[in-house]
Amino acid sequence: MTGAAIACFLASLVLCEVVRRFALRRALLDAPNERSLHTLPTPRLGGVGVVVATLAACGVGWRLAPPALHALVGVCAAIALVGLRDDVRPVSAAVRISVQLALAVTFLWVVGTPPLLVARELPLPLPSVLVGALLVVWIVGVLNIYNFMDGMDGLAGFQTLTACAALALVLGAGSALSAFAIVLGSSALGFFAHNFPPARIFMGDAGSTFIGMAFATLAVLGSHGGVPITESALPLAPFLLDGTFTIVRRALRRERIWQAHRTHLYQRAAQAGLSHREVLLVYMAWMASSAGAAVLTTSSARGLIAGWLVAVLGLVVVWRWVVRLESEPPRLA
Repeated sequence: MTGAAIACFLASLVLCEVVRRFALRRALLDAPNERSLHTLPTPRLGGVGVVVATLAACGVGWRLAPPALHALVGVCAAIALVGLRDDVRPVSAAVRISVQLALAVTFLWVVGTPPLLVARELPLPLPSVLVGALLVVWIVGVLNIYNFMDGMDGLAGFQTLTACAALALVLGAGSALSAFAIVLGSSALGFFAHNFPPARIFMGDAGSTFIGMAFATLAVLGSHGGVPITESALPLAPFLLDGTFTIVRRALRRERIWQAHRTHLYQRAAQAGLSHREVLLVYMAWMASSAGAAVLTTSSARGLIAGWLVAVLGLVVVWRWVVRLESEPPRLA
């Protein structure tokens, strides 16, 4: 796996540069608007490097991978194509959500509906149909939250790195799921080198939806192996908690939650005058602590609760930090 990880990192590093130059030639740029945090037009499609490097590694080990992993790779590749189409020419929200729902249902039909585990060996006694519906919501929800949270230099790249590192251990070192997490994380590292503030290229929907789908479906396959989604979700807690907190807050204010906005906590911090790098460093600490908690505390129900308390405490700390920043006179980034 060490060789595969190095190969994925180098492939993604090179591919992101190739895609960046292509995007510059074709004027495939993310222009600043009222909802953006960046101030200069920046090439998008950087996620293509992550997708291609990851899929290439999966292709090399295709014959050794179990059928369930084939299904995961298939739906991830399909959603990446839709995201790529949206990056080049916008696709309507209705089409995107329809495809997402269809892929989620197809994935569960192929791999089967696992028991819904609250903690290890502690299933929630629900009808299979209801569990399947909840898992469809989980897959589509994680995919979209990941896409929503990809809005600042370095943020999605580092969340992918920490989550993949934790999942490689949580899902069982040496397993096919662990191997997938390693190659995905290594590919994300190649992109992160280009996306660290100030970013030279953005991920785009092709990359963010691919990674979101990968994490959501990895968690489902982990449940088949006895690892509850509550464990698999913990390394993703900063994205899931910030995203959910913001959606609930906007819903309570009767805002249209599906529309683009700048009210995620990281966006509010940046608008208060902090640089992308300063905000990223705070989130990196939150991400690292959540990933560490996932690895160190999830072997028991009590440990799992403790791990989530650490993650939720991170949300409270970040929220209070942002509120304090907003109450102070703004400063230049």
